[in-house]
Amino acid sequence: MDKKHPAATGFTLIELLITIAIIAILSALAYPSYQSFITKARRGEASRELLDLAAGMERYYTNNDSSYKDASPTRITGSPHTEHGYYSMAVTLSNSNQSYTLTATATGAQAKDSECPSFTLTSTGKKGPPATVDQCW
Repeated sequence: MDKKHPAATGFTLIELLITIAIIAILSALAYPSYQSFITKARRGEASRELLDLAAGMERYYTNNDSSYKDASPTRITGSPHTEHGYYSMAVTLSNSNQSYTLTATATGAQAKDSECPSFTLTSTGKKGPPATVDQCW
């Protein structure tokens, strides 16, 4: 080695491009798995909020002459959406305002969840939709 011209150190352009290609491939494989994980994690918000809304519905029933008449997510929780807005909440009354079905429907980015697009909970505690209860709840 010549003392006037030391050996060059560092990365060549080819080494840098190979590294970038490897990172791109790993990212392309990891990102869909990450998105799937996030989608499944957000489902917990829907089930939690439905259970909270059901508890609120029972308080409403007690305070309003044993009737769910005029009950709505806005009256019970103050908002028609879940905490982070991934689901919209709805109340469907039946049996002369003596029973209800609560529904949480995916919105925004969560609407891409084709496995569990909505959750339901009835006044009897039945969870749905039946085909996906174990998977979604």
